[in-house]
Amino acid sequence: MRRLLLLLFVLPTTLHAQSKFIQKGEQNGVEMAYRWNHPVGKPSELLLKLKNNSQEDKHVDLVIDLYYQGLTVESFEADTCIKAGQAMNGKLNGIYFVPERVTTEQIKSGDAEAELTRTVINTAACP
Repeated sequence: MRRLLLLLFVLPTTLHAQSKFIQKGEQNGVEMAYRWNHPVGKPSELLLKLKNNSQEDKHVDLVIDLYYQGLTVESFEADTCIKAGQAMNGKLNGIYFVPERVTTEQIKSGDAEAELTRTVINTAACP
């Protein structure tokens, strides 16, 4: 019975910890973050979260480099527009990437790392 109670307490905490985004800072009023998603039976996904905290629409152009054991193995590019006050969140209504050169096991081992290497954010009206 104690084990069951412990499992019921620890499992939601563990699942919640896995879903947290890694904050990568804010530039020109746009917060940027990412997290890995590991769907069962499918390749891992890199989910990107962008939130426009300003009162103006923003055009976002960025490059994310994926490193494996310190070497760049893939680059992802995103080019989008975010309305004032809007948030884009991964697969829900945002941007996500599926790596082709790194496996889920390599990502989970901690040997793979994603880094925003180029970010250009300008004020621009969204369509």
